[in-house]
Amino acid sequence: MTTQSYFAPVFAKTATALAILAATSAQMAAAQETTNLSKLVVTATTTEVTEAQSLTSVTVISKDDIKKQQPHEITELLAAQPGIDIVTNGGYGKSTSIFTRGSNSTGTKLLIDGVPIQSHSLGSASWQYLPISQVERIEIVRGPKSSLYGSSAAGGVVQVFLPEGQQGDQAEITLGAGSFGTTQTDASVSGSDGKTSYLLAVGTFDTDGEEVKEGAGDMGYSNDHVMARLGYEFDSGAYIKALLMHAEGDSEYTTSSGSVRNNDYQNQVLALTGGIDVTDSWQSEVQLRQSRDDYDVLNDAGIKTGTYYDSESQGVRWNNTLWLGDHEFVVGAEHVKDSFDGSYAKERTNNSVFAQSLSEFGPLSVQLNIRADHYDEYDTQTTGGVAFGYQLDPVHTLRVSGRTSFTAPTFNSMNAENWGYTLVNEIRPETSESYEVGIRGDYQNSYWDAAVYQADYDDLIAWTYPTVGNIEAARVQGLELAAGTSIEQWSFAVAATLMDTENLSEGAVHGNRLVRRANKSARIDVDRHFEEFSLGMTLASYGERFDDEENETLLPGYGVLNLRASYDFAQNWNAKFVVKNALDKSYQTAQGYNNPGVGAFLTVNYSAF
Repeated sequence: MTTQSYFAPVFAKTATALAILAATSAQMAAAQETTNLSKLVVTATTTEVTEAQSLTSVTVISKDDIKKQQPHEITELLAAQPGIDIVTNGGYGKSTSIFTRGSNSTGTKLLIDGVPIQSHSLGSASWQYLPISQVERIEIVRGPKSSLYGSSAAGGVVQVFLPEGQQGDQAEITLGAGSFGTTQTDASVSGSDGKTSYLLAVGTFDTDGEEVKEGAGDMGYSNDHVMARLGYEFDSGAYIKALLMHAEGDSEYTTSSGSVRNNDYQNQVLALTGGIDVTDSWQSEVQLRQSRDDYDVLNDAGIKTGTYYDSESQGVRWNNTLWLGDHEFVVGAEHVKDSFDGSYAKERTNNSVFAQSLSEFGPLSVQLNIRADHYDEYDTQTTGGVAFGYQLDPVHTLRVSGRTSFTAPTFNSMNAENWGYTLVNEIRPETSESYEVGIRGDYQNSYWDAAVYQADYDDLIAWTYPTVGNIEAARVQGLELAAGTSIEQWSFAVAATLMDTENLSEGAVHGNRLVRRANKSARIDVDRHFEEFSLGMTLASYGERFDDEENETLLPGYGVLNLRASYDFAQNWNAKFVVKNALDKSYQTAQGYNNPGVGAFLTVNYSAF
C-alpha cells in the first residue's frame, strides 16, 4: 500500500511554513534575546511553569483560540495538534477516541480542572459529551505522565480548564443555529463580592445530525449542560472552591446489525478543593472529587433495552508544594475508588504516593518524578521519570527526558466473556518506556518547538474479534513540529507530526502498523484581525491508517478545511459565522462510519456589564 500523493503538497507547505517561522524567529532572537514570553502551564508539573520550564512537549489552546475557532466539539480543537490522532464513529455526539503519540485510546487521560473522568468499562473518556461552550482553556501534555497522574496517561494528558468568577459582574448569552437542524443556547453570570467569587452557566446543544452509516438515516444528538462554581478566600490566604459540571442528553447511533439505538447519557464532575500556605515555603491543597459517566441504551422507540453502563469514581488527592532556594518539590498522596455497574458489577481501589523535584543549577534544570500505585487487584505499579533542560540562551531551551508509564486493564477487558470474546491470556496492565529529545524557542511574538521520541510498549491490550489479549510488544517513533507567530494583524500557527507504529509481537502481525493510528498529520491556523471583525481558517489533515490488525483495510487520508468570520456589530454584541468542512470532504476514521459534510453555523453573543 502507498500513501495517497495528494497529501504531499499539504505537508510540503507545512514544512515550508515551519522553515519560514524558524528563520523569522532566529532573526527576532537577536533583537529580543532577553525576552521570553512562553505561556504558563500547570498540567506538566502540577505547578505553574512556562512551557519551556516544563521540560515537556505541551500545547496550550487559549480562551482566544477557542473563541476564534467556534467549535461545537473538543475534537475540532484537538484535530491534528502535534501527536494527537482522533477516531470517531460519525459526527456530533458519536463515540470518540483520542490516541496520543500512538498509545491506546486508554492512554490519554482527561482532567477537568484536575478531576479525572472516564468510563471504567471502556477505560477512556467520553470526549463527545464534553460541553465545549463551557471550556476556557486546554493544555495538551504529550508523553507519559503516570508518575504524576497514575494510570491512563501513557500517551499524555489533556486538561480542560473551566472559567471562574472574575472581578466585577459579568453576564453573557449566546444563540446559534445552522446546518443539520442544529441549535445552540448558552447563558452565564459570574462575578465576585469581596472574597467570594461565583459563576453559573447553563446551555443546550441540539442537532438532527447527518447519516452516519449508509441507509440508516440521520443520527441526532442533544446536550443539556450546567456548570456552577463558588470560591472563597480567607484573610490568611487560605481558599476553598466548589465545582459542579453536569451534562446530559441523547445520542443516536446504529449497531453493527443495523438497529437504531440511543444513548441516554449523563456526565458529571463534582469537586471541593481547599488550600493553605502552611509556611512561606510550603503550600498544601486537598481535593475531594467525584466523577460519573453513565448511560442507558434505548431502542428506536425510546424504551430502555435493559442495557446500561454506570461508571463512578470517588477520590481524594493531597498535594504539597515546597520551595528550598532554587529547588521546588511536590509530594502527595491519592486514594481512588472506581466502580462500575451494568451487565456485570465491579469495583477496585487504588492508593498511591508521588513525588517530584524541579531544580535549577544555572542554565541546567533537572526534573525527577516517582509514583507508586497499589491496586487491590494486582501488584504495585511504580513509574518514574527524569528530564534535563539546558537554556542555550535566553530564548532557546534544549530538553531530554525518559519516562515510564502504566495503564490499568479496563473492566471490560477483564470481563470480555460478557461480550462474546475469548481471553487470550489473563489481562495484564500495559507498561511503557519513552524517551524524548526536544528544543524550543520563545520570543516576543512567536515560538517554535521540535521533538523526536520513541515509546516502547509492553502488553498493549488489543480487541480483535473474537479475542482480546495483550500485545507482547509495540514501538512508536515520532517527530513533532509546531510554530506560531503574530505579525501586526495576522496570526499564524502550524503543526506537523510524522509517526511510525510497529507491532513487535510474534506471529503474522509482526511488523504491522497499530490499528487506527495515522502515519502523519498537519494543521494550519491563519487569522486576520481588523478593527471590528476578523477572518480565519483552519486546515487539519491526516494521512492514511489501517482499520484492522492485519493491515488489510486501509482508510485513506483526508483534509478538512474550516472557514470563520467574527463581527462586533454593536457595543457588547458579536456575531460569528463558520463553515465547517468547507470542501465537503467525505472521510472515515473508523470503517463504515461517515463524518459530517459541509455545514454552516451562525451564533450571536451579547455581553453585559
